[in-house]
Parts: sequence; C-alpha cells; structure tokens
Amino acid sequence: MGVKAGAGEGGSIYSGREPRPRHGRLPLLPLLAVAAGLLLAHGLNVWMQWSLIRRELSGKPLFHSPEYTMIGLAALHRGEIAALGRLPNAAPGGRIFAYFSPLCPAVFLAWNNAGAGEFFDLGPLLLALPAGASRIDLLPGMVFVLRHGHEVVARNYGGSIFGRYWARTLGGGPPGGAGTRLTGSFLLKPATESPPLRIPYLAYFVLPLALIVALMAVHGPGMAAAFFYYAGMFFLFDYESLFAAVPLGGLLRFAGQELPAGATRPLAVVLVLLFLALAVSGLLRWRQREMPASGRWIVLFFVLLPLALFF
Repeated sequence: MGVKAGAGEGGSIYSGREPRPRHGRLPLLPLLAVAAGLLLAHGLNVWMQWSLIRRELSGKPLFHSPEYTMIGLAALHRGEIAALGRLPNAAPGGRIFAYFSPLCPAVFLAWNNAGAGEFFDLGPLLLALPAGASRIDLLPGMVFVLRHGHEVVARNYGGSIFGRYWARTLGGGPPGGAGTRLTGSFLLKPATESPPLRIPYLAYFVLPLALIVALMAVHGPGMAAAFFYYAGMFFLFDYESLFAAVPLGGLLRFAGQELPAGATRPLAVVLVLLFLALAVSGLLRWRQREMPASGRWIVLFFVLLPLALFF
C-alpha cells in the first residue's frame, strides 16, 4: 500500500503560483537612468556657469579691464590653448584667456603686467593675482584654485560649510603661509547683484522645488522624500544666499521691500528644517506603500543631485 505524492504535471511545487522571487540582481536600467540624469545635470550646471561668466566679462569687467579672450570648450580648442604660451604679452594691464571643460566651468590663463597683488575681474569675484603668468580654475562648487609656478592655493569663495574643507584638500592653506607668496585674496561680488552667482542660486532653489511639487501632484505625497535634496544643498553651497538672500530677497525687492539685516541666516535655517520635515513625512508615506515603483529612483536622483552640482 503506497501513498502517491506529486506536485502536478509540471513537477514543481510552484505550479499555479507566482514565480519565485529573484534576489541578487542589480536593477541596471534604473541605475543607469539615475547616473545619466546626474551627468546631464552636472553638464548643464557647468555650461550655465560658463555662459554667465562669459556674458559678465564680455560686458564691462570691474576694477581692471585687461584684454579678455573667451575661447570656449577646451576639447574643441586644444591647439589654440597649447599655443597661448607663445603669444605676445604686450598689453599694459595684462591678458586673460578663458575656456571651460566638462569638469570646470571656467579656467583662466592670466598674465598680470600691472604688478603683484592687482585685482582682476573673474566674473563672480575679484581676485588678487601675482605678477606674471597664473592659472585660475573656478570649480562648480564655488571654489577656486590659483596656480603660479609651483605654488598652489585654493579658496572657498562660495562660503559653504563643506567648501572650506574641500578648498583645504585642494591646497588651501592659511593665507600667506610659509613657503608661498600667494595669498588667494579675493573680493566676492554681492550674490543678489552678480548674475554668475544670482542665477545659479535661483536655478538650484526654484527648479527642483517646482519638479518635486509636480511629482507630488502626479504620484502622491510620498514623493516629498525628494526634499532631502535641500539638506545636501545646505552644506554644499552658501545656504544664506541659496535659501534666503537670493530667492526671498528678490521677491521682496520686486514688491518694493528689503530683507531685514541679519534675517537671512534664521530664514535659511527655518526653510531647510521645513524641507527636512516634508522629506521625513514623505518617507513615512513611502513606508505605507504610497510611493510609485519608480519613486525610489527619483528620490535617489534628488538626494545625489547636490553632489553632481558641487563636483
């Protein structure tokens, strides 16, 4: 007497049920989409900063007006850039050649004939240059690197919390430190009046806000988790200009008012705390399965976006 045991015609205990879940496979397509979006955002940010700097210096530079030559994308003008060192340098004040690369919104090759310590207009700031030839790299995170011969100095002209540590990593020792003649002295133009500073801050604040609000309207409140973007921006950029001085100050000036002195810092802190509260509420909705299938990747994009804009 035997007992017949079987699992049906297919011989599988999973017959008639959902397929066995597969583990250990990376979702390659969503990761590639996030990476492509971040690269696109980085490229657009570099191009925007270069365009604003070129427009600012093509108009009427402040303080000093040497001969400016705007070259363009370095990859398309390698021969011209390589030949710059052989060009005559007879301008009384000096000459400045500028170009940009996928990693750097502006590179300035400067010849200062006016004497050591003279300030030159580089778009968002005025920088004191040593006599002779120097190279200045303006990085996306509003940090500049000044090279003169074998000496290197970096400064955080954007005023961000993380920027000061990044500048030290790149060579930003104390001004006038031992063994260097470079001071890295600079004068920053007011963010509310300088297009190379004002327009990026507006773009960093307004465009993501509009996108996140639109995503919440389409996919539900769980998309509020993308507001973690503003927490990253708080540390990587000048939070007073980003959250208060430029967007709110602009609205008040449009209405004929002025932002009270000393109000930018508390307003910026209040705003970033509000965004954090919204982001946490979005995560709670996420846990309650009120997030679309693609929502985690959209949130990941916004969380990583500050890094793509800074580096």
